[in-house]
Parts: sequence; structure tokens; C-alpha cells
Amino acid sequence: MVLAGATNAEICTLANRPGDRFVVSLAQTVSGPDGATLPAGTPVLVELGQPGPNGEFAFRLKGVQLNGEFIAAEGGVQVADATVTERSISKGGDKGKVITGAIAGAILGRVLGGSTKGAVIGAAGGAAAGTVAAARNTTKERCLPAGTTLTATLSSTMLLPN
Repeated sequence: MVLAGATNAEICTLANRPGDRFVVSLAQTVSGPDGATLPAGTPVLVELGQPGPNGEFAFRLKGVQLNGEFIAAEGGVQVADATVTERSISKGGDKGKVITGAIAGAILGRVLGGSTKGAVIGAAGGAAAGTVAAARNTTKERCLPAGTTLTATLSSTMLLPN
């Protein structure tokens, strides 16, 4: 049995952690081999796993909710064709690094250059060094937009109530 549906929220590699759970709404009615059905819109619970070696998203199927009852299920989950976005996220302190670099550069420029011009050149160089340090203090976050289709394939039989 294959369960496919859209996520209800954006999922990101830094904002979300392995073990976080998300609801996927079943896109269409699914019938099992015994004739039992899951109607379109059935909530399917998936769990975020450890990202893969290239930062790809990994999910596990946890179960479905049918008529107010949670039914456990196991299986693999694949991300359908989705536009993964990337953005740089600061680890904090960037503004302070630039300001500290500028101040240190101004002092050093004044001491070594002996003039206001040396202080200005030193401040510019220090600010540039601070900017480089701030850039090294960022990391990439990858995100799947809300509405991304996830497809779960059951690895064992799911027993649905009659």
C-alpha cells in the first residue's frame, strides 16, 4: 500500500530535528488488498529522520489516524519532486565581529600609521576582516515548502478496523 499526500508545514534542516513529527494529508482514497480503505484527507503521521550524507531529507512512516483512532504503521517515505530551498543562517554575533574588527583596525592603524588616515584605513581593513569572520559563522539550512508531496510505502501490513 502506498500513501501519498502533502505536508502541512515547511520542514527545515536546522529549525526541525530528527524525531519531529509532521502530518501529511492523504491526497486520494487508498484501498488495501482486503478491501479496507483510507479516504482522501486521512492524516498520515511521518517522522523526520537523520539527514542523509548529502543533507537530503529522511522520513519514517509512523501511522495514520482513522475515525479518531491512531493506527501504527511502518514504512519508508520518499520526497516527491520538491523545490528544496537553501538559505544562509547566522550563528549569531556577526554585527559584533564587524564592529570589533573595525575598532581593532582603527587602533592598529592609528598606532602603526600615526595619523587619522592610518586609523581610517585600519578601520576599513578591520571591518573587512570582521565581515569575513562573520561569513565563516554561517551555516546552510535546507527547507521543503509546505505542501511538498511525501510518498510512504508500507513495509509491513497495516491492520485497519472494519
